[in-house]
Amino acid sequence: MNLYSKTFVICWLALGLASCSKHFLEVTPGGEVSDATVWQNSTNADLFLNDIYNQEYDMNNTYQSLEEFSDNVMCGASWFDAQSTLEAGALSPNSVPGNPANLFGWTANYQYIRKCNLFLTKVRANAANFPSDWMNERIAEAQFLKAYFYSSLWATYGGVPIINVPLNNQTGDSILYPRASFEETYNFIVAQCDSAASVLPLTVAKGSGRPTKGSALTLKAWCALFAASPLANSGQPPAGSDPQHMVAFASADAGRWATAAADFKAVMDLNVYSLFPDYNTMWLQAYNDNVEDIFSKEYLSVTHGGQREGFWGPCIVDGSEQSWASADPTQELVDCYYMANGKRITDAGSGYDPTHPYLNREPRFYQSIVFDGAPWQGDTIFTRMGGNNQIDLGSTSDITNTGYYIRRTIDESINGQASRATSPGGENYKVFRYAEVLLSYAEAQNEAVGPDATVYDAVNKIRERAGIADLAAGLSQADMRDEIRNERRVEFAFEDKRWWDIRRWMIADGSTGVMNTAAHGMQVTGQNGNLTYTLVKVLNRIFYPQNYWMPVPQDALDVNYKLVQNPGY
Repeated sequence: MNLYSKTFVICWLALGLASCSKHFLEVTPGGEVSDATVWQNSTNADLFLNDIYNQEYDMNNTYQSLEEFSDNVMCGASWFDAQSTLEAGALSPNSVPGNPANLFGWTANYQYIRKCNLFLTKVRANAANFPSDWMNERIAEAQFLKAYFYSSLWATYGGVPIINVPLNNQTGDSILYPRASFEETYNFIVAQCDSAASVLPLTVAKGSGRPTKGSALTLKAWCALFAASPLANSGQPPAGSDPQHMVAFASADAGRWATAAADFKAVMDLNVYSLFPDYNTMWLQAYNDNVEDIFSKEYLSVTHGGQREGFWGPCIVDGSEQSWASADPTQELVDCYYMANGKRITDAGSGYDPTHPYLNREPRFYQSIVFDGAPWQGDTIFTRMGGNNQIDLGSTSDITNTGYYIRRTIDESINGQASRATSPGGENYKVFRYAEVLLSYAEAQNEAVGPDATVYDAVNKIRERAGIADLAAGLSQADMRDEIRNERRVEFAFEDKRWWDIRRWMIADGSTGVMNTAAHGMQVTGQNGNLTYTLVKVLNRIFYPQNYWMPVPQDALDVNYKLVQNPGY
């Protein structure tokens, strides 16, 4: 059964058993069907679990994406959370961003976790009503989902309360939990992933949306990578923090990189996944659940899918506004794309010509970026002055502020207005894919032992699929680190990975911090054959050291005196 079937939607509305409270500590309201009925057979219990799947972070249906919180794009409106709060240096306990898709939501995530706890508790208590194979696998799925929601809280706030029972608001202080340490929370997530991985199958039916053994192992490995990275592994507890509630580890341990490398190697050794041959089409609905996909959010149908085309695509097409263009690629991202010969534009011998900046770039550039003179849906997009999408330096319209639009992850066959009206985008939202396993393994292994042959092999697989030359031999560990970081930025552009990377690498703040310096675009003037390209500043950004971790929301602190605020807030 598809996890998002119409039957599920109708039945779940009738059951009314989902937690719809304003706070995660409130009791789940009663429904029209008794609690006993829900847990009397696997069909009914599946409806409950399906609702938990429906809470997965849906970046295909949010006009404020996680990418906007990074230096890859400029968000399209000054009132968006990324620009008005994060990039304005205005993060506070009273202004934790509600976007994107409840990813940072303290209350929302604990609501999702409560649903997981309720499912696990009820299924185990009513074990006699369920086939053993069904029960074991569904428990593993719920454990994976619980780890998935906890990983977002942990990577956003540091250590958080660990709750394994479905709380209600009728038992006084017993429902108030303190924050666990960063390490305790990490170990808890790992344990959930290990338990799930020991049961989940290697493969599932296409379109099911259910996790596999590889899904659980990849989530575990991603958490190990985050735990090994500079942000979590600085060697010093945050200034002024309570040692019992530290945001990150108190001591440095280079062995954490080796742990992360081994965890990603375990996914590679499953021999289930490989790189999809065509980077350009892997996002289309026709190629959902391909050989590279490890875990994705699935959609019901082309009438209950995503809206990326109407939120992120080019704005003016054939004379009419098709998209809100909510996220515009920055010049900083554009400059990271390689030349066709595989060299960076700053390298000697790359052939880069600043008077013709879009010539002879690597294939992924043309597959990812709509630039001045690029084709789109039978039209030619001109962001030059006087063009049909003239760069909007005053941010007075939905037209690009940077001179660029997003192409990658957008289905060119879908009309933008139709996208917003009927949600026809059938492409899955990819949470994990095999390319991330390869590049994450390369990063961790390089930090653990240096650029050995396995590091080169992992990175070069990505480059070969992209159609560019392998890395030069003889790179130092530092040079390889720089190459891997740039490769991640290019390979995963618009996949909501960059926010986590710039934080865990601690490259956002300071005088050269990527989020503490201005974002730029490209102003093009002149006519074909005689164009001038001028770098223009499009946004000033502020990023304080404390902003590497979100503040615990004030409303959570107000109802739970046992919580401790993160340093700097």
